[in-house]
Amino acid sequence: MIIEELDPAAAQEWDAYVASKADANCYHLHGWRAVGERGYGLRAPFLAARARPRGELLGVLPLFFVEGALSRGYATTGLFGAYGRVLCESEEIGRALLEEASRRAARAGLGSLRCKALGDEPCAPGFTPLPHWVVAKLPLPATADQAWDGLRGKVRNCIRKAQRFGFEVQDGEVAGFYDVLAENMHRKGSPIYGLRLMRALVSAFGPAAGVITLRHEGRIVSGAVTLAFKGVVTVPFASSRPGSFHMNPNNLLYWEIISRACAAGLYTLDFGRSLRDSTPLDFKLGWGAVATPQPLLVRTLRGRAPRIDAEAPLVRGLVALWQRLPRKLADLLGPWVCQRFLA
Repeated sequence: MIIEELDPAAAQEWDAYVASKADANCYHLHGWRAVGERGYGLRAPFLAARARPRGELLGVLPLFFVEGALSRGYATTGLFGAYGRVLCESEEIGRALLEEASRRAARAGLGSLRCKALGDEPCAPGFTPLPHWVVAKLPLPATADQAWDGLRGKVRNCIRKAQRFGFEVQDGEVAGFYDVLAENMHRKGSPIYGLRLMRALVSAFGPAAGVITLRHEGRIVSGAVTLAFKGVVTVPFASSRPGSFHMNPNNLLYWEIISRACAAGLYTLDFGRSLRDSTPLDFKLGWGAVATPQPLLVRTLRGRAPRIDAEAPLVRGLVALWQRLPRKLADLLGPWVCQRFLA
């Protein structure tokens, strides 16, 4: 067996292997390599295990090098809210892929390897788990009418309330949605990803990617980016303007996503990653979604192990500082921060 960096010309072979695996999701696809490279200029040495040179694939591992400007940086198996099991023919192959990822990251001078797992990951023994996150998924019935009947009364009432405001549903407004996302993230005190990255995402996945927005009185107030793969519609990014919350646009937005997914024959809505015991997770569980642990598995390569604690005094202080920045300055600095520290 050999482990090599995948030739970009073999992207279709990679995606065919991913599509053949039961545990695969949209975050395993080769398109994310283009997102990291075009959106942030990241080095993305996607690893492929083969029986022999140019032989059949035995396993794949997405990999991104995030080189911090003021720190050692790290390697990660997915950008932002990505997650997924190591795809391979055996645990031995999966462990070999992670070992090779560790060696390459160490040679690059990076401080750690971060494996964004789902549930238990037998291929990552010895990694330190940071169990702060879960992934919420909702099984979908065959029709939108059946989905409506399965919703809780409170959710249906919120959707009806939003419908009375006369929102206009539109497609493809990447820049308009991004402005909504940036406004809400600034409110939360979180750096924004950058319009270039969002456009790279939509471009990389072509027809599988969608952008849905809601307009009210001519202004976009809510929206989401979606990815469809193997019967699942995933929502990696969604947001509404804080000033529109009283109109319940999030409820109408997700109902639109569910209705379209049912019409397209998809059978699962992946709401994406959330912090445990958080308000966003409560919203997702209110639709009847089921949560699965999504640990961040960390192997320290040099220096001290990273600590990720949203309630730490330093983190809370940085959040408060970011909230006080002028919106234009936060939008300008956000992609720089994300590219070097938060991908």
